[in-house]
Amino acid sequence: MKMIILLAGLFGFTALAQAQSVTIRGVRMAGTGCNDSTAWATTTSDGKTLSVLFDNLKVEIGNGSENPTATTLKRNCRVFIDVDVPFGYQYGLAQTDYRGFAALPVSAYGMHRFTQIIPGQPIVSAREAQLKGPVADDYAVSVKQKPGRVVFSPCGQRVQTIELLSELQVAYFPNTKDRSIAQINLDSVDTGVHSTFVMSWKKCQ
Repeated sequence: MKMIILLAGLFGFTALAQAQSVTIRGVRMAGTGCNDSTAWATTTSDGKTLSVLFDNLKVEIGNGSENPTATTLKRNCRVFIDVDVPFGYQYGLAQTDYRGFAALPVSAYGMHRFTQIIPGQPIVSAREAQLKGPVADDYAVSVKQKPGRVVFSPCGQRVQTIELLSELQVAYFPNTKDRSIAQINLDSVDTGVHSTFVMSWKKCQ
């Protein structure tokens, strides 16, 4: 299972900022769905492309699963990306698209919520996929800020952190006896100014 995040190019902001280096300083991860043995990250030598890979970011319950007696299960994974921001600029998270795969019997339902977080700022970009069985297919969610609602990072901090939180949950409907396997897998999150994760930039006032 892979989650790939691409901070591609130079983000498409002003000519002054394009002339400066944008680099990824480091990546940290924590959560019930990712740990040192199941998730890791790499960057290209120029720091502009980041790949976060998960071996086992999924939730599953029911007969034949790792949790055969559970009737509900939720897991999460937080990815902290430390970005070297050009001096005098702020970033905002304008859009992210993410995908997954769900296999749910008629007796089960699921949820995948992906949240973009700028530390110290209000969360305005949470949106979730709500899934109900029967389904066995890919799904996609787009999180796009409305004009004027982009929340920008603080000024005066050279290294800033992008926090991405993914939450997966599956459960059976009440009073159902069917315990067929139910699962949701995180497929990928692809980010880049020309693809699915648009970073909005502005000069500090």
